[in-house]
Amino acid sequence: MKLSSIYSDGMILQRGKDICIRGTCGSDEKIIVSFSGNTYDALVDTEKALWTCMIPAQKEGGPHQITVTSGPQSQTISDVYFGDVFILGGQSNMELPVIWTTDCAYDEIISADFPLIRQFEVPKIPKFGVKDEILEGGNWVNCDQKHIWNFSAIGFYFAKYKFLKDGVPVGLVQTAVGGAPVESLMSEENLRASMGSFEDELKDSGTCNGDKSKGCLWCYKEKLEKYSDPEYVVKTVESDMERQNSWHQNVDKNDPGLSGNWMTSWPEEGKDLVFTMPQTFYQTDLETYKGSIWIQKKVSVPASWCEKRVELRLGTLIDGDQTYVNGKKVGETGFKYPPRRYFMEPGTLVAGENTITVRLVIDTNIGGAVEKCPYFLKNGEETISLEGEWKMRLGFKAEDLEGQTFFIWSPTALFNSMLYPIREYSCKAIFFYQGESNCEYPQYYGQLLKDMVKEWRSLYGNVPFYMAEVTYWLGDGPVYEADPFDAVRDVQRSVISEIPDGYLIPTYDLGAYNDLHPQNKKDVGLRFLKAFEENM
Repeated sequence: MKLSSIYSDGMILQRGKDICIRGTCGSDEKIIVSFSGNTYDALVDTEKALWTCMIPAQKEGGPHQITVTSGPQSQTISDVYFGDVFILGGQSNMELPVIWTTDCAYDEIISADFPLIRQFEVPKIPKFGVKDEILEGGNWVNCDQKHIWNFSAIGFYFAKYKFLKDGVPVGLVQTAVGGAPVESLMSEENLRASMGSFEDELKDSGTCNGDKSKGCLWCYKEKLEKYSDPEYVVKTVESDMERQNSWHQNVDKNDPGLSGNWMTSWPEEGKDLVFTMPQTFYQTDLETYKGSIWIQKKVSVPASWCEKRVELRLGTLIDGDQTYVNGKKVGETGFKYPPRRYFMEPGTLVAGENTITVRLVIDTNIGGAVEKCPYFLKNGEETISLEGEWKMRLGFKAEDLEGQTFFIWSPTALFNSMLYPIREYSCKAIFFYQGESNCEYPQYYGQLLKDMVKEWRSLYGNVPFYMAEVTYWLGDGPVYEADPFDAVRDVQRSVISEIPDGYLIPTYDLGAYNDLHPQNKKDVGLRFLKAFEENM
């Protein structure tokens, strides 16, 4: 006998609705669920070796215990509360963790302690061909200083201000995955039926984009067939990982900056190039450069800063970085999206001149530092700008790195492993933020979205569906002449009236032209709350 992992210690269950609990068992097992002095017999599906049990609706409150028994075997779920549960779905702007948003409401984040706001993050593992019957992995965590940093930022702000108003426990079930196109969030049956409504038109409307890192409607059938072979997926992942590791190891091995220890002894011989912080290499001689680049700046710091914990802000660097101050590594990030916010311990800085050295590793995008982002040292309310002229040296120029296959963005991948296994987990509403990854074919997005919502409601009940409008964006480097999400927003605005009990959350004005993931998720969360309250 085994429980689906979402039914675990600390879980929040939806008040006022019958509760389904599910797990696996042997074909001849008898499963009994005990709760609040009552016992309930589970129904056993012998063919699937699956059991389900229903607990009648309860009012908010707790803590409770639920015990599941099979003969001499038993398992008790502790610290259970009834409150309001919200399914969080979509892609990166819903997934975006609190730790990426510390430029906004930092004091609010570091003072957060809400033991009755909890999040369950569904493990992100793609699955093809078959649906997982139960969930494996993941756990419920409280909104405290140990765990808040990985909470969905939108979810946190929504839950905080809702809880402060009504005191009802809040459960957030986080299913969002960065980059996920809508077709990854649908079952194969639903996707094929939805695509069938416009497939004849699709044949003549475009061609496969040939980009393994993006979703593509023109090859979805081929992907469904190929990816249903687990051996193919495993071998491709291994091959991709080997290629990625080999590329990075080759750059490291041949980088004169690493072998020459440029973070402590910048070479005097040769001519330095100039890097103007911030800049990207778009429309420069380095636009196609892949490999390592080193930049360095000397900055004077007052003695009063040296025994303080000083913050180093380096905006958004493309792609990865290792950052050193006076030869000591103070932080590193492997890809371009997270904001660089490194904290230096007392004693890292010295009075007078200090040396900041950054090793950029450009593997995928056009390298550099995104404009209109924060680049400074910060001590309390005092700042020292790091913008302007930096020395620059080329490290090792590498061959282009072939992209990897992002199975997690592929058709049905997330439905099978993340959404279906938590079916019938009763909730109050669905909150959804997605669409950026469907901007290449917005003319088909509306039908797919409507069919996805119907399917999700078949899983979680006929609950309200709140969808965030895709926000304003013009790119980071390069900057586009027109917003690539305009057409997606038009679809969202038109299709929401065709989704019963569906509501659109405006976010366009909260965007930043150079940031795909604008940090102001507090206002987004509050707008979800406002819409939720108005339509309850």
